[in-house]
Amino acid sequence: MRAEKRLSLGDLSLTTKVTLTLGLGFVAALGLFLAALVPLEREQHGRLLEQNKRLLSTLRDKYQRDFIHDIVSESGESTVIDMADMARQQGILWVGLEAGSDSLAATADSATIERLLGGSPAIKASSAEAAVLVIGPNGRGSLIGPGGRRLAEGREIRDALPVAGFPRASSQEPFREVPWGRETALHSVAPLRAADETFGDLSLVYSLAELHRSEALTRRTFYGVLAASFALLVLLVNLLLSRIVLAPVRRVMDAMRQASRGELRVRLPVHSRDELGSMAESFNVMVSELEIAKRGIEDYSRNLEAMVGERTRELRASEETLITVKNHLATVIANVATGVVSLDESGRVTTFNGRAGEILGVAAEDAIGRPITELLADGERRRLLEFVGGACQGGREARQGQVQMKLAQGTHTLSVVASPLVGEADRVLGTVIVFDDLTQILATQRLSAWKEAVERVIHEIKNPLTPVGLSAQTLLTAFEHDRARFDQMFPSAVQMILDSVRDLRALIGEFTQFSRLPEVVRQRLDANDVIREAVAPYAAGEGVRLRTALADTPLLVDADRPQLRRVLLNVINNGVEALAGRPGEIVVSSAAADDGRSVTLTVRDEGCGVEDVERIFEPYYTTKVKGTGLGLAIARQIVEEHGGAIRAESRLDAGTTIVIRLPAAR
Repeated sequence: MRAEKRLSLGDLSLTTKVTLTLGLGFVAALGLFLAALVPLEREQHGRLLEQNKRLLSTLRDKYQRDFIHDIVSESGESTVIDMADMARQQGILWVGLEAGSDSLAATADSATIERLLGGSPAIKASSAEAAVLVIGPNGRGSLIGPGGRRLAEGREIRDALPVAGFPRASSQEPFREVPWGRETALHSVAPLRAADETFGDLSLVYSLAELHRSEALTRRTFYGVLAASFALLVLLVNLLLSRIVLAPVRRVMDAMRQASRGELRVRLPVHSRDELGSMAESFNVMVSELEIAKRGIEDYSRNLEAMVGERTRELRASEETLITVKNHLATVIANVATGVVSLDESGRVTTFNGRAGEILGVAAEDAIGRPITELLADGERRRLLEFVGGACQGGREARQGQVQMKLAQGTHTLSVVASPLVGEADRVLGTVIVFDDLTQILATQRLSAWKEAVERVIHEIKNPLTPVGLSAQTLLTAFEHDRARFDQMFPSAVQMILDSVRDLRALIGEFTQFSRLPEVVRQRLDANDVIREAVAPYAAGEGVRLRTALADTPLLVDADRPQLRRVLLNVINNGVEALAGRPGEIVVSSAAADDGRSVTLTVRDEGCGVEDVERIFEPYYTTKVKGTGLGLAIARQIVEEHGGAIRAESRLDAGTTIVIRLPAAR
C-alpha cells in the first residue's frame, strides 16, 4: 500500500501561509484584548458604581437630618431651600421628597428643566443663573436661584415627570440603574428615619456620566493598544515574508538569466509546495522542455524539406476533398425538396436551387448574380421580399414565419427562414433563405381537424345513448318478470328516453351548425337536482352500485342544465366502465365551500385507477380498449366555460376521484 502523504507547512500555498499568519495574529490579539478588557471593564464598572453609591449614601445622610427637621417643624420654605441646595450638588439630577400626602421634587439639570417647562428665553436665562426647578404638591414648578431667590413661580409642568416609571428600590436592592435621557443614572429611594420613626421617603437620581467617561477612556486605551499590536504584527509578518519570498525570488531570477543566455541545464531546488515551489518546478519543466525542443528543432531543421513536400501533398489532397465536398453539397442543395437561396454581402444571389425556381417561377440561370431586391420585385413575390428584406440588408437577426402568396399554381403558403451567415471576427458574409410550400401540409391538417370534430360528435352521441339503453333494458327486464313494476317504471323510463333523444337532436343540430359545443345558456338551478337527473338511469339499472351523498341545502349555480348534466354523465360513465368486473361502488357527492363562493361536485369510483392521471383531460387520451378519449376533454371545456375547474386524483387499483368546482350563484 502507498504511504499516506502527510501535510506539512511547505505544502501550503504562500497565500495560505500569509492568511494563516495574519489570521492567527489577529485572533490572538483579539483574544488577549477581550480576555483583558472584559474583566477589567466589569471590575471598573463595579468599583466606580460602588463609589457612586457610597457618595450618594453619604450625601443622603448629610441632608437627612435637615429634611427631618423641616418636616417636623413644618417649614415649607426651609424644605424648598434644602431641596434646592441638595439638587445643586455635583452629579445630582433629581431630588424627590414624600412626607405623608405631600410630595416635593427638585432638579438643577438644565435639560430636564427645559423639557418640563418649555424652551422660552426666560427659562433659558434662568437656567444660565444655575436655577433649580422645585415642583410642589400641586404639580406646578418654581425656579429657585442662588441664595433661595425665586426667579419664577407657578410654572405649569408640560411633560410627565422623568421618575414616574422608575421601579421602586427595595431593601435587597436599594440602588438601580435607570435610563435618563440618552444615558443611564443611579436611582435610590430611602426612608427618612430618626429614633425608629419614619418621616418620609427621599428619592435621588445620580448621574453616571463620569462612570461612562471612565469606561469610554478605558476602551479607547485598549483599542489603541490593539491597533498598535496589530501594526507591530503586520510589521513582523512583513519581515517574515521578506525572508520567505525574497531569497527564493533571487534564485529564480539568477536561474532565468542563465537560461536566457542558453544555459538550459540550470535547475532550481524545490523546498516546498507553495507558489514559489510551484514556480521552481514550472521553471525546471520549462527549461527541460526548452532543451528537448531545441534538440527537436535541430532535428526538424534537418528534415524540413521532406516535411514541406509531405505537407504540400496533404494540402493538395485536402483541396481535392474540399472540391468534392463542395460539389456534393451543391448537388444536395440542387436536389433538396426545399427552396434554398443564398446571398452575398451586397444582397446578390449566389445560390438558387431548382426547388426555389419551381416555387417562385424563376429559372436558376436568370436568378444567379441578380440582386434579391430585383429578383423579388414583381407581383406577389414582393411579399417574400418584404418578409426577408431586413435580413438581406446586413441584419444579424434571423426571420422565421409563414408568407401567403398567389403564384401561378394558385394561392400557396410558404414557410420561410432567413438567417445571416456569420464568419470570422463576427462578420456578416451574406444571408441564406430557406422556404418550403406548406399548402399540402395545411390541407392535411384541416382534414385531420375535421376528422377530430367528427370523432367528438360521435363521442357526444354515445353519452345520451347510455341512459336510453339502460332504460330500455330496465323496462324489458321488468316487462318479462314484474309487470306491476313495468307499469310503474314505464312513464319515467319513456320520458327519460324521450329526453335523451331530444338532447341528441339538439346536440347534433348544434354540432352541424357551429362545429363546436352548444353555446352556454345559463339559468339559476340547484346542482343537487342536476346530480339526481344524471344518476337516475344508473340508479335504476342492474349491476351498477351507485349512491349519492348530497348537501342538505340547495346548491344554487348559474349554469346550462343540459351541459352540466352531460359533464356528470361523462364522468359517471367512465366510473361505470372502470368498475366493470370489479367489486366497489360509485359515490356522487356535493358540498358548498366554507366561504360560500363555490360549489363542489365529486364523483368517486373504486375502479382500476389511472397511471397518468394528469393526462386524462387531454383530447384523444384514453386507457380503454374502445373510446376516443374525448369525454373528459369535453367535460373540462364545459366546466371552464362555466368559469369553474375540474381536476382528478387516482391511484392504480384504488380508484379515481373527479372533483368539479363551479362558482356559486350570487
